Amino acid sequence: MTGAAALTLAGALPRRAGAQSAALPSPVPLKAAPAERIELAGAGPVDLFEGGLPGPVLKVKRGQPVAVAAANGLKAPLDLTWHGVRVPNALDGVPGLTGPAIAPGGSRDIRFFPPDAGTFWYHAFDPAQARRALAGALIVEEDGPSPFGADHVMLIQTWAPDPTMQVPLITVNGVVSPTLEAPSAARARLRLINASADFLRLHVVDAQSWVIAIDGQPTAPFVLKEGRVQLVPGGRIDLALDVNLNGGSADPIVLEIETTKAPVQLALIAPVGASNLPAPAATPAALPANALPAEIPLAGAVRAELAIGPEAAGLGSFPTLCMLQVGKSGVIALTNKVDAPVAVHFHGMPVRVLDGADDGWKPWWHDTVPVPAKTTVRVAVRPDTPGKWAVIARKGGTGEVLAAAAYEVK
Repeated sequence: MTGAAALTLAGALPRRAGAQSAALPSPVPLKAAPAERIELAGAGPVDLFEGGLPGPVLKVKRGQPVAVAAANGLKAPLDLTWHGVRVPNALDGVPGLTGPAIAPGGSRDIRFFPPDAGTFWYHAFDPAQARRALAGALIVEEDGPSPFGADHVMLIQTWAPDPTMQVPLITVNGVVSPTLEAPSAARARLRLINASADFLRLHVVDAQSWVIAIDGQPTAPFVLKEGRVQLVPGGRIDLALDVNLNGGSADPIVLEIETTKAPVQLALIAPVGASNLPAPAATPAALPANALPAEIPLAGAVRAELAIGPEAAGLGSFPTLCMLQVGKSGVIALTNKVDAPVAVHFHGMPVRVLDGADDGWKPWWHDTVPVPAKTTVRVAVRPDTPGKWAVIARKGGTGEVLAAAAYEVK
């Protein structure tokens, strides 16, 4: 994979993040420092992890620890956040809620045990730093062998458009329109990570694909209607892609981003050779479930509202929205007062989006919730870990912070 190195970390697992083990691995270097990528970022410097665009792919099996040696070669403080991962509060990487940032020239060893298998990512907490490429993928693999003929991480970033271009510049793993290979007559797993500030409309052209996970959490597989799905800023979608299953065309499968002007080719999936796996079933099997609540009782839930608008902007003191107890439900109304969609990121625990009647929830977990312009979306959360956890709303397209608050769990 161009622009990303796959790093495997070994070790033993206690149940929750933060547990100690004598078998912890040596930390993987993860230094942020200025670099140049003139073809994407222009003449000015761009900050990168380990000189790569994106940063290294950190990959562990479920039950293994993540261990990195984070170092700050920048002129500004660095807070590192683990997007979607249920890490201990002290490692959450949110200034004002967790420990101090890594000072310029400083370093810190970070170790934790991610409790969930899935597709996650890490990035600088500062939106400006993250938008300038300080980001990378964290993959926690399920137990046992993979049923997929290929497994590709696709970290998507957008770049300030060249005035001469009619469409935006979009990269996958730091490359414009890469070709990724997958065996014929098999299914490939595509782990799509939207590391940009933009709402992106993905189109899988003339090939059947199935959604198998949203924001890192497994879901009952369902066919992508007309091959289209929205990629929320910060969100992830895992697809199972049928690769020439029925002996049809062996031409590469096109993935594109639809824009108001013209589609932008995101990547090609090229069939190569044959898979040594058994022929896939008609419908992909569901991924193993993570240990999240089977139900979120709404009767008696604590209720709160996050007002999203310019008057609430800024990453300041993180006022408390509500107080919750471990294992008890909360409902938070996300009220978007602006004429643009926003992405609301929940730290600590994924949430369920409630239906319009507020008496049930949609069948997917989210750590990053899209809220359309001038709309209210209600979500339910049932936290399992004490702490004070951030809820941050960012404007689509710019990444501007339009709300920052927290829910506290006792």
